Amino acid sequence: MAETDAHRDEMVYLLEALKEHFRDDPQVYVTGDIFLYYLDEDNVRQSVSPDVFVVRGVEKKTRRIYKLEAEGKAPDVVIELTSPSTKIEDLSTKRLIYRALGVKEYFLFDPFGEAIRPALRGYRLKSGDYSPMVGPRLRSEVLGLDLTVERGRLRLYDRKTGERLRTHRESEARLRIVEEKAARELAARQAAEAKAAAVEAENLRLREQLASYKAKKK
Repeated sequence: MAETDAHRDEMVYLLEALKEHFRDDPQVYVTGDIFLYYLDEDNVRQSVSPDVFVVRGVEKKTRRIYKLEAEGKAPDVVIELTSPSTKIEDLSTKRLIYRALGVKEYFLFDPFGEAIRPALRGYRLKSGDYSPMVGPRLRSEVLGLDLTVERGRLRLYDRKTGERLRTHRESEARLRIVEEKAARELAARQAAEAKAAAVEAENLRLREQLASYKAKKK
């Protein structure tokens, strides 16, 4: 569960931005803070609740829980928002669980930079173990996104366009700004064209007047 306003805000941004980004793909499921049920090595049912996770290749639909044996696929990417109180669990217990389940990429972000440094860490599953990603800007090969920290906030960028992922509300607001700018530009262009047409009409009137005057003098 989110522990602070910052943790909650980060979770909301990540969930909404990822859902908006994969909105048109019916085979990408984005969720978080729900129970993921799985069977351990002794075939005993266990559960874990990732802050955010993404599964490619399963139906996009509303779920109350995510049952691994029913879905037939583990999450591809998990993002945990860590803190001093969850650091040990995130770095040890959950990391071992996600590794065993076959989660391809595991990211941790500390909104306050108190539990881990750097505040953003990433791991990629290779040969059955997690290898740390390097750099302040971490690349998710599964999602086609880059993760980076900006002014203390975790932000996602589309590697193809280079643009930051926005929530649906942010996308709508940006669209309104673009539409309003286009409307202003159209109005300015129409005003300029009307002014140019008026000037041309006045010049034509003056030329006709001059031609008439010359004709009378002859």
